[in-house]
Amino acid sequence: MARSFPSGSPGPGHVVFDVVDGAGVAVGYLWIGPDTSDDAGAWWIWDIVIDADKRARGLGRRVMVLGEEYARAQGAHTLGLSVFGFNTGARGLYESLGYQTTSVKMLKRLD
Repeated sequence: MARSFPSGSPGPGHVVFDVVDGAGVAVGYLWIGPDTSDDAGAWWIWDIVIDADKRARGLGRRVMVLGEEYARAQGAHTLGLSVFGFNTGARGLYESLGYQTTSVKMLKRLD
């Protein structure tokens, strides 16, 4: 996971939580911290990963809720994230938690 971070570790104020299943086995992680704006209360989910064979079991929902609680306790008033348009499962989860689409990036292949 260290290769996910430009400096080899999360930035200032960022934290990475391991996601463990009921057996105590690590099955993913949540990387959360302040976003890059000048708004100290704006936080961002930089990455959330749940192993493919552990999805659709409620882990992602629980991790998102815990992330929101953590961010709120740190003074966050907003929490954002990015998700690929084709990732309908994740998009459905985020929408069910109250996240709203705020921008759309489009691409057209020319070859």
